Amino acid sequence: MAGLTLALALKKHGIPVTVHEKYNHFQNQKTGFLIWSYAIKILQDLGVPVDEVGTPLEAFWIHGRKGRFVCEMPIGAMSRLQGADSYEINRFRLSELLSRMVGDDLILGSECVSVSSVEDQAIATFADGRSDQGDVLIACDGSNSVVRTFIHPGVQLRMLGSGGWISVINQRPPLLPLNTQMEFWQPGVKAGVADLGHGETRWYVAFKNYIPRATESKKDQILRRMKPLPELIQSCLEWTDEDQMVPTQAGDLLALSPWYRDRVLMIGDAAHATSPYAGMGACSAIADAAFLADLMASGRSVPAIFEEFQAVRKHAADSVIKES
Repeated sequence: MAGLTLALALKKHGIPVTVHEKYNHFQNQKTGFLIWSYAIKILQDLGVPVDEVGTPLEAFWIHGRKGRFVCEMPIGAMSRLQGADSYEINRFRLSELLSRMVGDDLILGSECVSVSSVEDQAIATFADGRSDQGDVLIACDGSNSVVRTFIHPGVQLRMLGSGGWISVINQRPPLLPLNTQMEFWQPGVKAGVADLGHGETRWYVAFKNYIPRATESKKDQILRRMKPLPELIQSCLEWTDEDQMVPTQAGDLLALSPWYRDRVLMIGDAAHATSPYAGMGACSAIADAAFLADLMASGRSVPAIFEEFQAVRKHAADSVIKES
């Protein structure tokens, strides 16, 4: 999300950019996420047709440990007060859409294995022995960033001992209203189901103090640990093949500093990975990208740009990590 959004924002400013993507294909695991209004507005301002890959979220319903309705949050009305809808998004489709928009400036199958910085240039070296250089190198390679070792050797994601599964199915359960997300909270477990639009639904189950086991049935692990099992979750399990269930683990990078060295800067999860429980990881990456592109178009020096980027974005990013 960070790299593709940054590429679009830089191109909008007329700044040449090349995106090197590790894999030689688009993401092949179908997952989804909620992108809040402030990040949706950024994508819309960049010309991204978000309606093609998701649907606005109007209501967020929370149910308690026995399945009883607790409260409804009017996400749609509150989001529009901030200038845009919040959207439930199919991540696979959004990634593919952004990639098409970036076009020939995206190079697939180009795995960065190391970076360096000399004088006024940053250099990336790739697994096939090639290299590329530019005025700056922006690390958008996620929570297990390779580029981060150039700035912080030995720093790794802090795993939180919790995990679960997420999946997207090609139908909407009758119990799920349109443009709605429902969550079910029980001691040590949280599950949710959300309308993605286009006849699709995303669902997830996350456990505290439990890591998914690859050697056991995914559905059995859920059935043993979530009691009573909400009818909506039961429907999703019945309609999902286990090979469509993507395992997840929660981890973060709390208060990492600095985010840059010489001509190399980290953004998104590479700099401030957060656990998924605040629903802000992709949003923070998108906000990083838009702000950085504006700074780079200002004509200021690279050190001044990097310094201000961290000064402005770090407080917000650290707050998200702590709250999550």
